[in-house]
Amino acid sequence: MGIKSSYMLSTELASKMILVHPPEPRKDLLLSDPSQGVYIGKTRFLNTPVFWDPTKLVNPHMAILGITGAGKSYTVKTFLTRASLVWDTNAIILDWVGEYNEWVRQAGGKVINLAKERLNILDLVGLPKRSRIKQIISALDILISLKDYPNERDEIEDALEAIYYQNESRRPGMKEVTEDIKKRKTKSGKFGKAEMQGMIGGTDLSKPTLVDVVKLLEKQGKKKAARLIKRFTIEGTDFFAGSSTLDIRKLTNGGLVNIDLHDLPTEEMRSLAGLTILQYIKELMRIQGAAEDHKKVKLFVVLDEAWKIAQDDRSDVITIVREGRKYNFSLLIATQNPTDMNKTIFSNIGTVFVLRLILKEYRDYVRNSIGYSEFIDNEISKFGVGDAAVNMIFSQRQSRVMTFLMDKIDGEEPLLIYKLKGGDMMVEIEREQFVRMLYELGLTESQLSMVKSEFEKGDGLLDGEKLVAVLEKFGYAKPSIISFLRQLGIDEKNLVRIFSLAKMRKATKGVVNVVLEDKNA
Repeated sequence: MGIKSSYMLSTELASKMILVHPPEPRKDLLLSDPSQGVYIGKTRFLNTPVFWDPTKLVNPHMAILGITGAGKSYTVKTFLTRASLVWDTNAIILDWVGEYNEWVRQAGGKVINLAKERLNILDLVGLPKRSRIKQIISALDILISLKDYPNERDEIEDALEAIYYQNESRRPGMKEVTEDIKKRKTKSGKFGKAEMQGMIGGTDLSKPTLVDVVKLLEKQGKKKAARLIKRFTIEGTDFFAGSSTLDIRKLTNGGLVNIDLHDLPTEEMRSLAGLTILQYIKELMRIQGAAEDHKKVKLFVVLDEAWKIAQDDRSDVITIVREGRKYNFSLLIATQNPTDMNKTIFSNIGTVFVLRLILKEYRDYVRNSIGYSEFIDNEISKFGVGDAAVNMIFSQRQSRVMTFLMDKIDGEEPLLIYKLKGGDMMVEIEREQFVRMLYELGLTESQLSMVKSEFEKGDGLLDGEKLVAVLEKFGYAKPSIISFLRQLGIDEKNLVRIFSLAKMRKATKGVVNVVLEDKNA
């Protein structure tokens, strides 16, 4: 009896230990002067206000991870809004899916649709030619695996040098520079002036572009090398082959700027745009020199779903993460798939917001990358919209955990949530994000109104089988509906339950009547 009583007492104490020693950092690390830090929200257990203060962290870089609708874009918007108020900071968003346009306009920022602009990747933007050539080749290495074609890689690099040489030799007052290049090239064992002029011929290169490089390679008979890069010069895909209509230097000091990439025709095009802009930002960062005061961030660079350029360790994402602190530049990466992020990024990021993650594969990747308890991991799988586990690496040593829980990110705007009941699970999603997903599924404005009406009848709550019935009424096949529900985070067990209930409702007339009325009719 005594042993049993002792055991019960021990388990009772153990269950309360989390209240005695909550898994949260010291208050002095989380609290900050509102003029020096960005307010995020409050901790779950002690209700301690959390401020993001770059002076207390090892670096100012951030990652925001979570499934679709978990609150990633909401967190980004909240953070940038407050950072602008606190530090009057600038921000460039590289928006892969076009979801920040409306908000940026409402916030008084500038939206640039890159599909309607031109970004000449041969522009130097004040950089040495050799540096820019290396950057262009590096981008092509990532995008088209140029290193798999070593001969063509050398031919493209030589053609770039020749194009820059000809352009420079035609500029007034550049004779001395031209002679220096000629001598350097001769010593290097490559071509001298005569050979170079023979290669270029009479092409007008006053404003060199990628089109000129392709023409030069074709003229030399190096057709395979020309074909590798010609894809970026064909009409309809020549966004990087004409004279630039953007000045990246102005954009880095332009307040809030959203560069919308989603209208570019391919992922390859979007990635080339992202890589090129990041390369310019990195070099401009270096040109401006190291900052003396690290109390505020000068520029936030936001990458949302930039999976291709965040995966590769040759990307300038890595360089900015490693060097950004000394220049007061901050990189903010948001993604629904954590495995898209190179582990070098994880190991060099000072703050990670983990929102809801359903797949164990993703949670394991994050947990192994930053390290936190099984308790935290279990909570992440059950999060509602806006709930977060936050990992902060402080510059000051601490004995307590670095990953702690927040019930909600306290946003600048109301977080409007839809709840979908599927089997024995409840899925929460931002209303705006949910409507966008339905639009991408192909619903018309009238059909979207009908779906929203169903949610409003239940004060924002809808049974999964009702949603299935509505989508079937619109003519959507079972595979499309299943794929959509999986995107929302509904697991296989509950998918079966939802469709079983939907089938029962359809078979039993009068049990549930899904009313679909077009209010505009």
